[in-house]
Amino acid sequence: MRAPLTFILLVAAASQLGATDCGQITRDQGFDLWCGDVLCTWKLERGEIKRVGTWNEHDSGVEMVGEDVAFEQLTPVTSGDTTCIRFELVANVADDAEVRLNVDVFGDGSVEFSERLPTSRWKPLSFLIPIRAPYEGVRFELTKRGAGKAVLAQLQAETAPNECEGFTVIEPGPAPLGGACTANDQCASKLCRTVVDPEAWLGVAQRCVGCDPSLGALACAGGQVCGFGTPASHVLHLPVTCVAPGSRLLGEQCLDDPQCATGVCNASVCSTCEASQPCVGESCGQAYANGPFVCSPNQGQRAAGQPCATHADCTSGRCGGAVHEQCASGRECSSPEQCPVDDGLAPGTCDTVGIEGGRCE
Repeated sequence: MRAPLTFILLVAAASQLGATDCGQITRDQGFDLWCGDVLCTWKLERGEIKRVGTWNEHDSGVEMVGEDVAFEQLTPVTSGDTTCIRFELVANVADDAEVRLNVDVFGDGSVEFSERLPTSRWKPLSFLIPIRAPYEGVRFELTKRGAGKAVLAQLQAETAPNECEGFTVIEPGPAPLGGACTANDQCASKLCRTVVDPEAWLGVAQRCVGCDPSLGALACAGGQVCGFGTPASHVLHLPVTCVAPGSRLLGEQCLDDPQCATGVCNASVCSTCEASQPCVGESCGQAYANGPFVCSPNQGQRAAGQPCATHADCTSGRCGGAVHEQCASGRECSSPEQCPVDDGLAPGTCDTVGIEGGRCE
């Protein structure tokens, strides 16, 4: 008989629960990073939390204040990292407080696993969470209902190879657009295709898509074209879906030429030149890292009214248009939270790199 997916109450001392340098999934396992009245790396969904002491004067914990509280962290772990996660924490939970751990695979809002934490007095708890591959990203949510006191400390999630054998495996359910897949039935769209993916190691990957780029003009109805949409979160890749033709401006990411207002998609960025549409008497080059290809980039050759990607493209030194920001991977962004995480599990920077859909003034 397979063991149910539930918590394993550890009898180990609290001091044995600690962060590791290898396989760590969550950030700030000690609840040490506070930005004013809220945790810096955990998002408060509702209610109130506050920093409090624990059984150990050197440790801090988070108290869930009120009768309806929830906070979460969206982590970048994938099935390439592990299919077994060990989630650990130390809890002080009163009889009249219902505290739950919820697990949302893909971070799309659907909770695939929920377990109530037992009434405890600074007990170390551990959950083994096996997840069926493929998946990308897991949102961990902690909620509280009721008036009783609930304080959590030393929370961490780690990869746990070979520890989940015999436990009921979580079935992630249909993946959203941009999610990893190997078969159509793994996708909410019922379409799993190998598509261009600028963030993938080989530049292509199997993703859940809303349209099949290989069908060309037949991929979408109503005059739309198959192109890149906006990722739902930093753990999901660029979604391929039906979009309006010419809807992407110079400097924005693209899947194919019809998606760009310029009519040119070069290296997955809307550009003004490429091998089939070369510059006349000028060289075609990239304006900035992961940016568009334009004629004579940053050389002040463009006259008033001509397309530009940076101020340095223009004779006047002024390129009019919206500021273009992107992550190190080239993904468009407006804040670091929209960028894929770096090796330290922190979101990468969102940097201003040029002008979007610019025209020289």
